[in-house]
Amino acid sequence: MSTNTSIADLLEQTNRELAGTDARVYRRVGEHLQRTGAALQSLQDAEQSGIPATKALLGQGSFLKQSVASLKRLCKEHGIKGYTKLPKNALAKALENHGVTPPPPPLESFTKKELITLVRQLLALS
Repeated sequence: MSTNTSIADLLEQTNRELAGTDARVYRRVGEHLQRTGAALQSLQDAEQSGIPATKALLGQGSFLKQSVASLKRLCKEHGIKGYTKLPKNALAKALENHGVTPPPPPLESFTKKELITLVRQLLALS
C-alpha cells in the first residue's frame, strides 16, 4: 500500500473484495439449491413411477416406537397444549386424538435383521 492511497480508494477496494466474496457465496448457495431441487424432483418422479417411497419401506408408523422427546416435539408442532408432563402413553394418545399421523419408526428401533431386509429392498428398487 502506498502512502498516496486515499481512504476512498481503500473503501472502494474493500467493497470490491466483499462483492467478490458475496458473489462466490451466492453462487455456492445457488448450486446447492439446484442440487437439492434436483434431488427432490427425482424422489417425486420415483414415487409417481410406482417405486415406493423410502418411508413406506419403514412400515406403519407408531407413536409408541418414538422417543418421548420426539413425541413432545410432535405435540409442540401440532399445537397440543399441556403435554410437557405427560408420560409416553398419554403423549401417544393425545397425538392420536388430534389426528396426527404417526411417523415411521426410527431406524434405531429396528433389529439388525430388519435393517438388512430394508437395505435389500432398497437395492432391489434400484
